[in-house]
Amino acid sequence: MSSQSITHRQLFFLIFQTQIGVGVLSLPYSLFVKAKTDGWISLMLAGIFIQFSLLAIWKLCNRFPKSTIFDILPKIMGKPLGFVFNFIYTLHFAFISILILALYNQVVGKWILFDTPHWVIIFIMAFTGVYFITSTPREMARFFTIVTPLLLILLGLILYAYTDLHLLYIFPVGSVGVSNIIRSSSDAMVSLLGFDVALVFLAYTSGASNKKLKVLSFASLSVTLIYLFIVVTTYMYFNPLEIVIVPEPVLYMLKAFSFTVIERTDLIFLSIWIISVATSFISYLYVASKGLQTLFKLKKHESAAPFIALFCFLIAIIPNEKLEILTWNKYISMTSLLFSGIAPIFLLLIAVIRKKQEKGTASS
Repeated sequence: MSSQSITHRQLFFLIFQTQIGVGVLSLPYSLFVKAKTDGWISLMLAGIFIQFSLLAIWKLCNRFPKSTIFDILPKIMGKPLGFVFNFIYTLHFAFISILILALYNQVVGKWILFDTPHWVIIFIMAFTGVYFITSTPREMARFFTIVTPLLLILLGLILYAYTDLHLLYIFPVGSVGVSNIIRSSSDAMVSLLGFDVALVFLAYTSGASNKKLKVLSFASLSVTLIYLFIVVTTYMYFNPLEIVIVPEPVLYMLKAFSFTVIERTDLIFLSIWIISVATSFISYLYVASKGLQTLFKLKKHESAAPFIALFCFLIAIIPNEKLEILTWNKYISMTSLLFSGIAPIFLLLIAVIRKKQEKGTASS
């Protein structure tokens, strides 16, 4: 096993931690806007669609076992078109990194560091990202594995809400109609982003190919179930009239809890949540740096790390108002749905039609 390679277990934590990120705070609200209390159904539909996308990603990468998406694109589309799509995918991953920074800054600036300049908040996360992505995938995976148990604290804090829930708040089921539920599932897809980094990390995963698919599927399923737990809990805690006016319902719910030794439960939650945001940002920044490495034919992705981080930092400090961030979120969400969810399916079809795969690779 090379120093770059990762095990199936480490792949699980890489995908799991990348998917658990910024969206956990605002997901109940964003789903409620379109699907009301049926938002949990939209979330389940998004989770099912992601399973199909993961199947396409696995099948595509299985045809080129040691290649990342940036190596695969020129092989199935030709060098000129492959270069163009490599550039687009690098921008795609970079802009997801930027969106993570912007949303993280918005929450931290509003709830914790009120007077700290926004550029300082963003710079600290960007600098942290540069430090981590100069590591190997194995070292990143080890860090992700170590911090995962902290999520149990977050779930434990949310579980306390079950001392004051109202089951009737989530009824009637299906009242908004099928079309609204389906439209809202696209918002859920964005919050569940992170599975697409498998387009790069599968190339570094050793072991049986079928096991890789099981790991990807189980990692995404685990995140979907955690988000489902959070959304349903939130919908049973707040009545429908309250959710409309609280854009971060999870934090408002936790702020209402107080214990003998803990006054601000929401700050405890946010302190751990920042680590989950960091893991998502690190993964996407790493993938974007691999894209930059391919585009400029650099020997190591470490050479690209400072430049991609600087680019993300400079763009992320542009939006100042909440409305601007929401607009960015809308457009990046649309492109993410295209390049992360739908494009892998079409790329697989192109590879199959053109019979492109590495020699000795099973067509299955």
